[in-house]
Amino acid sequence: MGQQVWNMDSVTGDHYTVGLYHGEDSGNVVLYMNNEVFLIDFHILDDKNYHFYVGHEFMCLSIMRKNEEYFYDLQVDRDTPTPLNTAIRKSESSDEKLLLTGMIVASILLLALFIYNCYVRYIF
Repeated sequence: MGQQVWNMDSVTGDHYTVGLYHGEDSGNVVLYMNNEVFLIDFHILDDKNYHFYVGHEFMCLSIMRKNEEYFYDLQVDRDTPTPLNTAIRKSESSDEKLLLTGMIVASILLLALFIYNCYVRYIF
C-alpha cells in the first residue's frame, strides 16, 4: 500500500496535514486532510490528478505510475485562476510596474547629471 503525508502551512499560517493511502493492487485511493477523509476513489491503476484547496491555496496531487511503481506529488497550482492566484499576479504586475518606473526615473536623473556635468565643463 502506497502512503504519503505532506505537512504544510497556509498563507494565513494555519497548519495542514494532507495524507494519501493508495492500494497498489486494488487501486483504491483515500485522501485526508487533518485526519478527515475528503476523497475516496476506486480502481486508480494509472496516472491521475486531483485538485483541491488547502486553506486558500489550490493544490494538485498527482499519482504517477512508472515501471509498476507509483509516485506521488503534491504541488501548489499557480496556473488556475483562483482568487489567491489572481491577487498574486496582480501584485507581481504592480511590483513590475513600480520597478520599471523607478528605473526610468533613475535613468532620467543620470542623464540630467551627465548633461549638467558636460554643460559645467564647457562653460568653465
